[in-house]
Amino acid sequence: MAEKFELLDRKVKQVLQQLDGLKDDNTILRKENRQLQTQLTELKSDFDNLKLNHNDQSELIKTKLISMLTRIEELEKIGL
Repeated sequence: MAEKFELLDRKVKQVLQQLDGLKDDNTILRKENRQLQTQLTELKSDFDNLKLNHNDQSELIKTKLISMLTRIEELEKIGL
């Protein structure tokens, strides 16, 4: 009977060690996950800023092109 208790005690200790290892692994993974979430948030923000800049540049170019077309039309009207 004592052997069974010793075997059970060893098994319980093994399980506890494995749980401690998994707990440590989980802590590391949570930390990495938080870091990745922070990086993702930063990348999303950078992407949004790039989109805004792109839209601003597109509008600026569009305005310049419209202005150029208007000037060309005016020049055509006066025969140049």
